[in-house]
Order: sequence, then C-alpha cells, then structure tokens
Amino acid sequence: MARIVVVTHEFDIFASRKRFRRQYHKSPYLLFDVLKALEHGGHSWCVMRGPEERMHGDVGLLHTDCTVVSDEYLALADNFDVPLNFNVRDISKRIVSGAILFEDQSWQGPVIIKSDLNCGGTSEQRHNIEAKRKRRSLPHPRIKHVDGYVILPSRDKVPQSIWNDPNMVVERFVPEREQDGYAVRTWVFMGERERCTRHVSTQPIVKAEGIISRTPSQIPEAIRAERTRLGFDFGKFDFVIHDGQPILLDANRTPGISATLQEFLQAGAKNLAEGLEKLIP
Repeated sequence: MARIVVVTHEFDIFASRKRFRRQYHKSPYLLFDVLKALEHGGHSWCVMRGPEERMHGDVGLLHTDCTVVSDEYLALADNFDVPLNFNVRDISKRIVSGAILFEDQSWQGPVIIKSDLNCGGTSEQRHNIEAKRKRRSLPHPRIKHVDGYVILPSRDKVPQSIWNDPNMVVERFVPEREQDGYAVRTWVFMGERERCTRHVSTQPIVKAEGIISRTPSQIPEAIRAERTRLGFDFGKFDFVIHDGQPILLDANRTPGISATLQEFLQAGAKNLAEGLEKLIP
C-alpha cells in the first residue's frame, strides 16, 4: 500500500495536519474525497506543510492552492517515487486561457475582464493574511484580490488602466450558446481516469449555483493537448466549444467542490482514486 503526501502551501488554511484532519469531511477541495476513497483501499496519506517539513512518501501530490508555485515547492518532486502535478508551475489566465486578448490584437466581438489569478486571487489573499498574522513576509506581495467579471460590448470599451494592470486580463467573450442559455464543459481527471460534463446555466457566467442541467461530454483532442502542454496529472479544466472550436478557459490544480455539486462530484471520487492507484508502480 502507498503512502501519499499532500504538499500544501505553508500558509494554506489546511497546512496544519491537525486542522486538515478535523475539517476533512467538510473540505472545499475535491481531492479530499479522493483521499477518503484511497483510505478505504488501504492507502495512507498525510499533509506536508510547506517545503521545510521535507517529508518522503511513495506519492507526492502538489496541492498548493495558489496561481504560481515557487521553485522551492517544485524542487520537492525529488522526495517522491511518483511526483504528481509538480510540472504545473503557473495556472494564470495568461498561461492557460485560449481566449486571451492582448492590447495590440483586433477583435470585433464582446470581451470579458477577469483577474489573471486563479479564483480572483482569493487564496493568495488568504496566504498573505495568515503570513501577516504570523509576522512573516508576504508570500504574494504584489497581487490584488478581484471579485467577479465584467463583460463589455467591444475591446474599445476596455479602460487603458486594465490593459496596463498585470493583475488583470482581457479575453474574447466566446460563450457556448444553447437554447436554454449558456454552457461550460468541465473535465476532471486523475491520471487516466476522467469525467467530463456539460453544464448549462441561464446566466452568461456559468457558476455551480446557477446550473439548470448537465449532461456527459466528450473531450476534444485539442483540450487533451492542453493538458499535455500544461503538465497536469490531476486537476479540472473548464472549456467551451464556440463556433465549433474548443477553447480552454481555466485550469485548476486544486479543484474545489461547491455545496450545490457536492453529491455529484463525490460520486466520481472513487474513479479518480483508481486513477491515482494506477500511477503507483
């Protein structure tokens, strides 16, 4: 049986093993249902709090909830026989998104303004608060937290301050339209095991709480190629098919599990756990 080490950020809210265990059954992360399924299969797991602990194990899974991972975390890959996600350094929109629009590019349609950071920089903000509380240096000193999105009718309506702001990005707004509204496809995977679902909402920004229907979806080869490019072993990709073309919008190495989709996502945890087992020699 394998020993799995979950490598968290030093200032993650689950960085303490005691807190991680206590909050295990109500964790916001999809991974923890996968770990629960692995426990039932006889495997063990533990949490590594930042790079200073230097734990060793059969499997090391990088689960640092921040957009860009520092080199000291990536170097921990050598501690494990099977290092997972240690090739995923940067999941910023500028790196991930297939809809990015740069200032010197032309585009005739609507645009959407977003944070360049994963989840608007929420995790980075939490890390900074925790570091400040401990009187430590801020791990993300130049970030700002950004809530929500702004859709504009054209790129000409984008303020110059947005183009100049390294924390913000502008994307072509390329919704997947359908009769009932808008769709986004979510691909969750661990190794060779996967599930892809097409979620439909009446709102142009498709969020879990607004989903009115969902159906299984195929995964285009172009999206699989993006997984290879980005180096993911485990994670979640959000993409659309716009005018027949698959477009990756977001990639996350620490996918969450919302309250409205909890039962649906937990049902797939055993499948993902089996995907991790197949990666163990």
